[in-house]
Amino acid sequence: MFNLFYYLYEDVTAYLYLAPGSTFFDTLEAFAVTIDYVAWMVLIILFEIETSAHARNQLTGTRKWVIAGLTAACYAVLVYAAYGYAAGLADTYHFEPIESESVCDLADRQFAYMNVEARPIELTEENCGAFSGKRVFKSPTDNLVATHFNLKALRNLGWVDVFNAGAWLLVVLLFQIEVSLGQMKKLTRHRLILIMACKGTAYLALLGCAIYWTVYSAFIDSWDAWVWLLAFILIDLNMLGIDESPNLPGSGGAVAV
Repeated sequence: MFNLFYYLYEDVTAYLYLAPGSTFFDTLEAFAVTIDYVAWMVLIILFEIETSAHARNQLTGTRKWVIAGLTAACYAVLVYAAYGYAAGLADTYHFEPIESESVCDLADRQFAYMNVEARPIELTEENCGAFSGKRVFKSPTDNLVATHFNLKALRNLGWVDVFNAGAWLLVVLLFQIEVSLGQMKKLTRHRLILIMACKGTAYLALLGCAIYWTVYSAFIDSWDAWVWLLAFILIDLNMLGIDESPNLPGSGGAVAV
């Protein structure tokens, strides 16, 4: 829960540096991380309900449709959040070079500079002199500036965000396929092996993102990545135990030979 409020604080900070005249979609893009995080928190609860052997017996009628509706809504939010990450990455390629001596003209005018961890820091008279003699770039849509080195770091982190979002979308898609096939008693052992192999590939990609954040980003980013990765691996192991135990109450022998 601490992570959620931390990301909300960061998104509010980013929102404050949106340029005048920004659209509603620019605002949604600014809050992409918070929206993404809330959707994941709801979705992991839904997955726990769907993969619980005891709960499966109770997912009938209205409850089943409510779970399905909430899950579909979370998927829609996750897809939009992934778009937000992609749009944010695209924005980093639109930064325009400016004279380093002009940076101080932007100080104390609700401008920020991006540090190496892609966090916006208020641009003031006290810190603007640090840009003298450096290659500096300015966002055409937001009140942001960055040195050439920090802009490269921002782009790299943006690419990691996009790959991470794509890998997670693949994981949840595979989860949903596995759950659906299990409920229809069509989850054969060969299909389960194929699904697990695809998940393993996605988990390796997520592991790479987590390692990158551990080395190059803030502690909160790496900590969050490891926690979510562990949480879904545990859910996966829970699902695997249910699917491969035909005598377990509520499993109904999901895996056929």
